[in-house]
Amino acid sequence: MKTPLMILILLLATSTKAQVLIQAPSASPAEFKKFLQENPTTRSYGDVQIEKLQQAPEQEQQMFSLADLSPTEIPQGLETLSRLNQQSALSALSLQFLRDLTLKWQSGKTSPQIESYVKTLHCKFSLLQDESSPAACRVESVSLENLKKLNPWMKALAVESQIIPLEENRHLRLVPEAAYHFTLISDSHTAVSFYGTFAQLLQQANHAQALVEGGCGGFQSQIDDISLSLQARVFFTPSCVQATNQADEETEKSWVQRNKKWLIPTAAILVGGGIYALKDKKIIIDKPSFK
Repeated sequence: MKTPLMILILLLATSTKAQVLIQAPSASPAEFKKFLQENPTTRSYGDVQIEKLQQAPEQEQQMFSLADLSPTEIPQGLETLSRLNQQSALSALSLQFLRDLTLKWQSGKTSPQIESYVKTLHCKFSLLQDESSPAACRVESVSLENLKKLNPWMKALAVESQIIPLEENRHLRLVPEAAYHFTLISDSHTAVSFYGTFAQLLQQANHAQALVEGGCGGFQSQIDDISLSLQARVFFTPSCVQATNQADEETEKSWVQRNKKWLIPTAAILVGGGIYALKDKKIIIDKPSFK
């Protein structure tokens, strides 16, 4: 059982956040889209995943440090860049910076192998940000149809942090030999990430996990993010939209009703500065109290 302090913190932390809507696997995509349009303060789960790709301040800071490398340190810089790119998709700001950095690195005295690799990266970063590309770039136009057939649960494809809607006959222009961080995004399944070429991506058997199992009468959610779980609702039909943490939520509502006489004054004290009184105090939470 949650302690009063924990429940109060969770209620205060989530009260101002917009709700996140998950599409049940059995739900109609058209009805789900219409419901979102009719509820503009509600965001889809897929849109939340897209937003996360756009925010990478720690990654950007590490990328910026590569600008200080000398020409002899470029190989080490390329290793760092590859490692960071494998870990996560490159943000828009990282892409802009790396496009300029790889152009600068091409003027440095390096081996033919390093020079060729740097040119490939420069083509990759340039092509992701606009339709034009340097004349020396080898560019391939690939269809997304096969990827859609292999992953019918997809809503969109992210190439690094660039979002590609899955429209009919949509083609994607890529550097065929370059490795990209691909993210397959959905409103009903967990996102799937892959680092490699597009050809390698098509060879993968991507096993996405459904975020919800069951139906309107009873279901289980598979969300590890506690903050997201507290905001999330599951869309089955327009008349059946349920909280992912419904059981916990009912318990918390009951607890709030029983303790509302002191809950509101306590919340006001905490928000108004009462937390300062805890500045030099130790708070010990006994683990069994969370059972």
